Amino acid sequence: MASAGSNLGQSHDVLRDLLHFVSQPLTTLRCALEGSIAQEEVKCAEDVVLALEQTDRVIEAVRLMREYLEAEQGCLSAAPVPLSSAVDRVLEKLAVLAEARSVRLLACGVSKATVQVRETWLQRALFYLVGALIESETPGRAITVLIEDGASQSVISGHSLPAKSSRDCPPRCGPVSNVLGQVKVAIAQRAFESSGAFVELYSDDKPGFTIRIPPSAVNKLSA
Repeated sequence: MASAGSNLGQSHDVLRDLLHFVSQPLTTLRCALEGSIAQEEVKCAEDVVLALEQTDRVIEAVRLMREYLEAEQGCLSAAPVPLSSAVDRVLEKLAVLAEARSVRLLACGVSKATVQVRETWLQRALFYLVGALIESETPGRAITVLIEDGASQSVISGHSLPAKSSRDCPPRCGPVSNVLGQVKVAIAQRAFESSGAFVELYSDDKPGFTIRIPPSAVNKLSA
């Protein structure tokens, strides 16, 4: 009799195959729609553009579904990655988004921890968490990302800086409301938690997140 673990692995393989099966015709459809827009004789250009936008949304959803499966399964290829360097690279990538939304992005602290991880996945998970925080923030405000080593764990946290007064900025926008944005946050949370870390997500009047990486997860974090 097959074990529960092997059955779970087979289920993931089936879902991955189905996602690949769906993504191929979607990509073909997108190429066809994009080509149609360039044709002068197209009479329903607005309808084609709308169809193209909807196709892009479905393609993005399929991509995120595949990522979620990968986050649950973990990664076989991993290498030691300095935590501070990974955070710095993510913040550099997000600087453009922060500037576009008129949000200041600040980095504080340093960590000497090195985790065994596929660096691209670590950066992706952090990108999704910090990116969601930027997109939910009010223009003119600031977000700080803190990294530090404690006696029993390493911590990465992100949160909004308190306003000096209620007149300094308008009321903060609510949490990311679109479904794909929520899925990205769920992927990031699952990636860390499946590797032994602990993730706390805050919303409403306390937006932000805290990632706690215990010693047992160091040199093991592999999502």
